[in-house]
Amino acid sequence: MLRTDEELMLSCRDGDEGAFETLYRRYEKPVFSFIYRMVLSAADAEDLCQETFLKVIRAKKRYRKTAKFKTWLFQIALNLCRDRIRRMKFRSHLSLNSPVFSQDCEDNQIQQSVCDPSSDPAKRAQTDEIQTLVQQAFTKLPQQQRTVVILRQYHALKFSEIAEIMNCPLGTAKSLNHRGREKLMKSLAKYVER
Repeated sequence: MLRTDEELMLSCRDGDEGAFETLYRRYEKPVFSFIYRMVLSAADAEDLCQETFLKVIRAKKRYRKTAKFKTWLFQIALNLCRDRIRRMKFRSHLSLNSPVFSQDCEDNQIQQSVCDPSSDPAKRAQTDEIQTLVQQAFTKLPQQQRTVVILRQYHALKFSEIAEIMNCPLGTAKSLNHRGREKLMKSLAKYVER
């Protein structure tokens, strides 16, 4: 029988290493994907993903079954992303004119695993171009709007889960999603066929 995330985390808290392995396998890709979309760097995403799970291990004794494990995990990942983005603002600035995805092999593999483009070369080129445009539009969104849209659109989280992750009221999460999607649609309107 498949155990819930919360049951696995409680077992992990009690010393069951296999329970943590199961949670890690369940959430490694979604957490990495979320972080990658937030920080736009494969190397940073890998580091932050590992740091997220390390924080889970360190906090396992304090874990209580009062919230969903998934929201707790994404909250940890979001906080780490916020810290990294804050630090990066002081180091360098991302040019909105430069390609969002670098051309090195590792980032291209990540882009493909996150977005799964078609195997047809013409369609893949078009898909890559669209992905770049979407990512550039995402970089123009305020961080809170971008976070909500990513969690809602790419990870299919409920607004109640997003509100819990972001520590904001439910209405605020819905409003941020609405405004973020509107801005994305406005940014991408000239590329959409009518």
